[in-house]
Amino acid sequence: MAPSGSSSESFLDRALPIYLGLLFAILTVVAVLLLFMVRHVLLVLFVSVLLAAALTGPSEWLHRRLRLPLGLAAVVIYVASFAVIVGIGWIVVPPLLGQVVEFADRAPEYADRYDGVRKAYAELRSDFPALPPFEDQLSRLGDAILDRAGERAAALPGDLFSIFLDLLAVFFVSLLLLTNRLRIRDFVLSLTHSNHRRRTGFVLDRTWLRIGGYLRAKVIVMAIVGALTYVSLIAIGVPFAIPLSLIVAFGELIPLVGSWLARVPLLAIAALDSPRTFVLTFLASILIQNLQGYVISPVVEGDQLDIHPLLVFVAVLVGASLGGALGAFVAVPAAAIVDLVVREVVVPWRRAQLRGSAAAAPRRATTHAP
Repeated sequence: MAPSGSSSESFLDRALPIYLGLLFAILTVVAVLLLFMVRHVLLVLFVSVLLAAALTGPSEWLHRRLRLPLGLAAVVIYVASFAVIVGIGWIVVPPLLGQVVEFADRAPEYADRYDGVRKAYAELRSDFPALPPFEDQLSRLGDAILDRAGERAAALPGDLFSIFLDLLAVFFVSLLLLTNRLRIRDFVLSLTHSNHRRRTGFVLDRTWLRIGGYLRAKVIVMAIVGALTYVSLIAIGVPFAIPLSLIVAFGELIPLVGSWLARVPLLAIAALDSPRTFVLTFLASILIQNLQGYVISPVVEGDQLDIHPLLVFVAVLVGASLGGALGAFVAVPAAAIVDLVVREVVVPWRRAQLRGSAAAAPRRATTHAP
């Protein structure tokens, strides 16, 4: 008869893996919940990383050419970037405000056109009685817009203060990352095995260069698309060209879907202006989008991220659901980082495992042969 001590040990040996598996699952769920709760902080940190990576090239160029300390070179780049933004605002904001006032002045004209839309809808409803009354539909839409506008207006001071704090955090964190990048890199490499340090350093450097180049190229593409849109709107005669061009330019921050979502206000204003304006604006949008897809982006961006369009689309959907427009923007570089780690680390490691298993199989067969 087997001693009771050995049976209890056997039971503990069988139960221990199950216990550890359950504990790992619980800790994983808790970690995911904590990450979800602090997702805004993670977004701010990731934007800081993107900004630091984008400014690394210009800062190191100043460091090499003018012999400036890296920290001072980074501050110079930040000040120059801020000066450019202020200069663009100084040029753009006055006419932008003027066009907003013009939109308010032209509101009665758009109301008259709304009358025409209402009559056309009434004629359509006479053919399709199942359609709800136009006034009811418009009333629901107007109430929803007013409620939403009231909520946003009440939250505006808090939102502006939160944005100011986020921008301040991004500035300081990105500046610290930029000036201490090599120190952080060396610290990470010191924690890896000596056999893997070269590969780890390669992955870290390539990731940093890719996301930095992607962000710099994205800003250039935004500027080109916004300028082309502005010139085409002026040539066609679409009102409010400056705000509409800015919306289209910022839509380029969100890949695949952002450019066309940003053109919805543009096409709506063009449709209210005249059918001719709408058709010309639609054709100009298609032309600019094709130029951006086949000429501008390949020349400016090249193959900065080199990830599959399906992965980009899924990443944008997930990022937008977690963090809104900002989440959709950072989702693509984040997906590129994961893709790079999988290609350069996980895939080679797994292939090495498979090669080792395949090499060990004949040896085992030879050992067990009679």
